[in-house]
Amino acid sequence: MQNTTSTHLRTNRSVRITPEAHEAGVETLPGFRGKDYAKDVAAEWARRVRGAGAIPLYSTSWENTASQAVTRKLRLACYGTDFEVT
Repeated sequence: MQNTTSTHLRTNRSVRITPEAHEAGVETLPGFRGKDYAKDVAAEWARRVRGAGAIPLYSTSWENTASQAVTRKLRLACYGTDFEVT
C-alpha cells in the first residue's frame, strides 16, 4: 500500500497487512492538529485499501480522544476492544 504521508502527518500507512485487511492509524504533528488532515488522509488510505480488495481497519487507543474524533467524523464502527499478547 502506497504511503499517504504528508508534511503534516508522521505516519499513515498499513502497519498490519493480511490478504483480507489492512490496519493503520494516523499520527498528526502537533502544529497541524485540529485541521481535519488526519480525517482526510485516513479516508484516502481507506479508499486505496478498499481498491486493493481489502478491508481497512483504523486503530486507536481508548486514551486517544483526538483519534477517536477521526473515527466519528468518518462514521467508523468499533469492531474490537483491547487485545494483548504476552
